[in-house]
Amino acid sequence: MGEDQRKNPRNKTYAKVILADSGTLGYLRDLSREGCQIAFIGDPSVENGTVVSVDVLPAEEMNIPRFSMEVQIMWTRNDPVYYLAGGLITSTPNQEGLEQLFEYYA
Repeated sequence: MGEDQRKNPRNKTYAKVILADSGTLGYLRDLSREGCQIAFIGDPSVENGTVVSVDVLPAEEMNIPRFSMEVQIMWTRNDPVYYLAGGLITSTPNQEGLEQLFEYYA
């Protein structure tokens, strides 16, 4: 593993996600102001450098509305259970939902 070069610490998070283009399901992990890690169930067929749209579905009891965000994929890795992808958050049309998720896991 390379040296961690993040500027902001990541919070451990948990929220279901759906990759908009393919409908691939997964879970949002390790969220920071700049980026995140997503653990997909199955190969989402994403490549480094591409920007993907992800729908984030926080747990109902969190009272955070569903929101979308654009993520530029920076790396991918196969795990025994998940297909992992990490990237930069490039756009969030509903910034309020993302802010509420940050607050919930702070």
